[in-house]
Amino acid sequence: MLRLNEMSDSGEPPGVAYVYLCAGGMGKLSDFVSKGVRLIVVDPESSGGEAHGADAPSSARGPQPRDIPAEEIASPPPPPARSDVAMEIEDFGAVYDEAGVTIPDHGYGVDKIAEMLQGKRLSSLSREVRAQAVLAALEAAQVDVKDVIADAVRRDKALDAFEAAKERELHELRAKNETRVRELRQEMETLLTKINAEIERLKAAAEGAEKAFSQLQIRKRREEERLHEVVANFVEAPDNPITAGSLQGSTPPKPSA
Repeated sequence: MLRLNEMSDSGEPPGVAYVYLCAGGMGKLSDFVSKGVRLIVVDPESSGGEAHGADAPSSARGPQPRDIPAEEIASPPPPPARSDVAMEIEDFGAVYDEAGVTIPDHGYGVDKIAEMLQGKRLSSLSREVRAQAVLAALEAAQVDVKDVIADAVRRDKALDAFEAAKERELHELRAKNETRVRELRQEMETLLTKINAEIERLKAAAEGAEKAFSQLQIRKRREEERLHEVVANFVEAPDNPITAGSLQGSTPPKPSA
């Protein structure tokens, strides 16, 4: 049994109101309601003043609970599967607005009750006294506590839906980005393959040109030797103008890798 306000060690003091949540285990408020939780408001005065008398039967003594069926907690329509509210938002007011969660017409929502509990007049008091004061204020305003619980449930569902929507967006963004990363890597690999092929082609062209130039030098030397031999029949060696066996110019330097 989960109780909103815990009892003192001496038991429930007379005149103090309690709100009970009966369930098989702990969990979110909306989980309690969705699983058919009985919300019980205990009102000491509802049992009558004679309940505390010495001659009152034991069954009449103590506060009598009043059940708030789970079906009385109206479930709002589910919020949209997607949310336009930014994930980095600090104030969840926009989340509640997007989900259509509004303050009850009588003005007593969970936020107002929180303000009442944290007010200067109540904040220093015990939890039991604070609960008694708030329940008394609700009774005076003719407000059922189930309206406050229902407001909290609607907000809890809106937060759950917002979280689910943002988690879905995260998964979609991650999948989209991973796909794009794979595409970019494939494009990069394709480009690198093309660039490497171009580099190899240019290197092969340069090596081919060097080889062709070396062959040219050999053929040139042979041709000069032939010319030298022909002219040597008519001109003495010192005066032969043909430079047989010598290479004119120099081999061009190889480009750096």
